[in-house]
Amino acid sequence: MPQTSEQFPVIDVAELESTDTGRKTALICRSLDELKALDIVVLDVQGQTVLSDYFVIATGTSTTHVHSLGGHVQDQMRSNGFRARAEGASASQWIVMDYGDAIVHILGEETREFYDLERLWADAKISVWPDSTPES
Repeated sequence: MPQTSEQFPVIDVAELESTDTGRKTALICRSLDELKALDIVVLDVQGQTVLSDYFVIATGTSTTHVHSLGGHVQDQMRSNGFRARAEGASASQWIVMDYGDAIVHILGEETREFYDLERLWADAKISVWPDSTPES
């Protein structure tokens, strides 16, 4: 059974936003929260991988919701001058957007449960975005 956001501490947004990468990560989280993404978590993977400093993981309630979330994040990031490499077909339950130092994973509920990325990156500092609705 995957871990839920209720098991992780709430992220200190002010501390997160103290760096450029953290501000980018917070913008991603706010964008996801605006469209009611579930269980938004931030994994601080600095020093654990060369891929990125942060992973943001969020759940959409349907394929349509997953893609709406992805589109909204891309729009918000683009309007702030950030471009991403995005992967995930139109019928996909998993979208990945690579913003360099922040990588976003938006998954359907079953897909997130199956892959359980928080468990795979259990050595990371994992925090919950404030006001993120926990899974039931």
